[in-house]
Order: sequence, then C-alpha cells, then structure tokens
Amino acid sequence: MLSLRSRLAPALLLSSFAIAGLSLTATAYGQAQPAVRVDLRPCNVPEVLARARCGTLSVNEDRSARAGRKIGLNIVVIPALHPTPAAEPVFWLEGGPGGAATQAAGPVSQNYLRALRITHDLVFVDERGSGKSNPLKCDDIGENPANLDAYFGKLFPPQMIRACREKLEKTADLKHYTTAIAMDDLEDVRNALGYKRINLAGASYGTLAAQVYMAKYPDRVRSAFLVGIVTPGFKLPLPFARAAQNALDLLFQDCAADRECHDAFSNLREEFYAVLSRFDRGALNVKLIDPATKKERFVTLERESYVEHLRALLYSTAGARFVPFVVHRAFLNDFIPFGTIAVRFNLGGPSTARGLYFSVTCAEATPFITEQEIVAETRETFLGDRRVRAHIAACAEWSRGDVPENFTDPVKSEIPVIMFSGEADGSTPPWIAAGAVKYFASGRQIIAHHTGHQIDGPCTWDLMQAFLKTPSVRQFDSSCIEKAKRPRFATSFHDLE
Repeated sequence: MLSLRSRLAPALLLSSFAIAGLSLTATAYGQAQPAVRVDLRPCNVPEVLARARCGTLSVNEDRSARAGRKIGLNIVVIPALHPTPAAEPVFWLEGGPGGAATQAAGPVSQNYLRALRITHDLVFVDERGSGKSNPLKCDDIGENPANLDAYFGKLFPPQMIRACREKLEKTADLKHYTTAIAMDDLEDVRNALGYKRINLAGASYGTLAAQVYMAKYPDRVRSAFLVGIVTPGFKLPLPFARAAQNALDLLFQDCAADRECHDAFSNLREEFYAVLSRFDRGALNVKLIDPATKKERFVTLERESYVEHLRALLYSTAGARFVPFVVHRAFLNDFIPFGTIAVRFNLGGPSTARGLYFSVTCAEATPFITEQEIVAETRETFLGDRRVRAHIAACAEWSRGDVPENFTDPVKSEIPVIMFSGEADGSTPPWIAAGAVKYFASGRQIIAHHTGHQIDGPCTWDLMQAFLKTPSVRQFDSSCIEKAKRPRFATSFHDLE
C-alpha cells in the first residue's frame, strides 16, 4: 500500500455524529451556487478541538448509467477560524489506494495545515470504496497479524483474494472503483459545497489522484502541494524494488557514518545478505511471538514475506531506524525482533480498504507492466520480482475496470505545484517526481535528504502551508529541509519498546 501517514504520530480515527436540529447547507462555505446541495451537520473529529461539519453526498456507483446503486460519499469540512475565509479551500487527498481522507482530518488540521486552517476551510472526502464511502474491506488476505502463519507466508494467497472479491461483489461492482471515477466524484463534492476553485494537498496515492483531478478539471485547481509522488505511469508495484534498494543502500551508508550504529553493526551489509542467502533452500522455520497469545512459537517465514516486511520498514526513516538491529539479530538466528517490529509496521492495517487497492491497481497499473520491465526493474534488488508477480497474480482474481490506453501518459499542467520527495523513500523514490515535474510549467521538486515516505515535522508542514497560501515556485524558500536528520538508529531491545 501507498500511505504516507507519519509513523511518528498515531493514526487517528474519525468519529463523527450529527446533532439533531443543527444543519448548515454547504453554500455557507463557498462562493458559487451549487447545482446540488449537501447538508453538513456539526460533528466531533478526534484531535480537532474546534467545530467541524460532516455530511454525505450521494452519487451513482455507475456514473455512466446515472442509475442503479448509490454511494454515499463521506465528507468532513473543518471551517476556517477566520470569519471571512479565503475563497479557495484545501482538499486533502489520502494515500493507499484504500486510505480514508476523513481519518486524516486530525493530523492534517492539527499538524500539516495547522496555520492555514485559520484562513482556509479544510475538506476531507472519503474516496468511493474507502472510509465510510461504501468501503471495500477484505476480512483477511494475509495481512492480519492475528493470523501469524498467513502474515509471514506467501504474498496475496489466491484463495484469499478470490474470497475477498466474492464477498465484496455482493455490495459493489468492483469495476467502478478507479481513480478517474473517484475524481469525478470529487468534482461533484466541490460543486455541491459551492467552491469555485480549490487547493489540493495530497500524499502518496493521493498525489496520483490530485494529478488525475488536475488533468480533468484544470480550471478548478488553484495550486497543489504533493508529497511522495505517484504518477499515472508509476505502475504500482513495479518501482518498489528499486526504491527499497535505494533506501537500503542509503541506510547502509548512514549507519556506517554514524558512530553508534557502526560500532554496533560493523558488518551490517554482509549480515543482511547472509540472512537472505539462508532462504535459497526455501522458507525458514523461525521462532516469533504470537501477538494473540504473547507466547513464542515457530512460524514458517517465506523469503517474499521477510523482504516485504523489511520494505515496509524502509518506507520511512522512523521505521528504517530498526532495520540494522533486526537484521543483526536475524543474522544471529533470532527473528523475534523482526517479527515484533513487522507486526507494528503493518502496511495493510485494519483501516485500509484493500478491495479498493486492488480495484484501482488492477485496472490502472498491472495491465501496463511488461515482462521486460519486471526483469529490468527488479534485477539485483533484495526485493526481487516476487512482489510484482504476486500482485499481478492477485489481479487475475479481480474484476478489472476500464482504463484508456493513454492513462499512463504524464500529466501536463500550468497549475503551480510543489512535488516533495524524500531521498530515502522506499516506496516513491525521488526520480519518479523528477520525471513528472518537468511537465508542470509552474512546478518544482524539493528533495529532502535523510527523509523517507513521510510527512514529518514543522519544516515539511510549514513548506506545505506557505506554498498553498502563496503558490509561487520561483521565490519559494525550502532551505529548512537542509537540517533534516535521520532519527537515532535502534541498537538494543530497549529501543523496540
């Protein structure tokens, strides 16, 4: 999954409720008169102390037919604190596919856009298939630590993928859950809320959604600040292998340059590849702690699962700090630290709508991946080709929506855009943004050293707020990123607590 919620802050779940008798129409927040109205009612949003408004906009699941099943799009608006807000709000686009934008309302409003919300409305819309917008959630496809054997077994077991599809098909036509369709939904929301133009802020998969929206509705976007860039031509999960390898190589360099890390793990690179070589004869029988019983037991650990969980740690520097320690302990035949931290950094968490993940990627990504690309992009990487091939096999079990052949073409635009990349991003490496930003006449890429797939700290937050307030790339001061540092590397069991 591509989700960019900071690992340094807890994930916050939205809990909203309408207060009977208190209803505001959406026209109160916008300038234009919408063709469709949506009622927004007072609601509670965790970590947001000020007022918020929640509502639902009904859209057709099959937008082309304009009939049949309806989807209620879940909406949260956090109004500007100033009595006369700016005309253009900020719409937050969440990662995934499968993440819920409304569940990010707390950290976004309290951290990422905390100063901007004084003058701007902040809008969060759960994409169709996520959050509370007819979520496409799977019971278990091997990503639930409660099923420890599946969690550390083969990736995307076909029978589990098939069972997930069959369950979801009872309440959804999975072909109608693509990014382009979701961005048509977003345009309906913008219109219903009465805003003439909007600013976009997005992370990870949300950056792809933003680009699709900008391509379809260029006159409706004032500016965009995007973090961890995914493009239509990203072909998820094809770039993961080289991205993770780059993140690992940078980690080796930084550990060697760090006195404490080097002293504790002086042969880290050699130990890493020595552990990988043990899988040459097949899966390993290792002792782990079962999170359900809190007791040790033996589990069959597949190579593809081992490297995939390491890739999850390399997403961000907050997770990567544990890699030297867990690798060293695995080299000493102790996989308990690895298992413990792998459960903690679970990319397929319970809030993720994994069905949406497959509906999007099986239509927009895997059909465009060639055999030649698999070989070229995974050669001489520790992840290898299994992640890509397992994903393609899973898509063979899924219902695929229609996507035009030119979907992977770069998005070209005049809209002012900042593309923020972490140098050590183990998911969306900086060269993806470098290839995309050249098609934006008013675009600029910012690369933060010692930074992964994350939105951490005041520097990134301040950059996002400053640009969305005054979107100019020419005189934009990003010098604060030069102070970015890795968090301290973990060197003992105490650091895992």
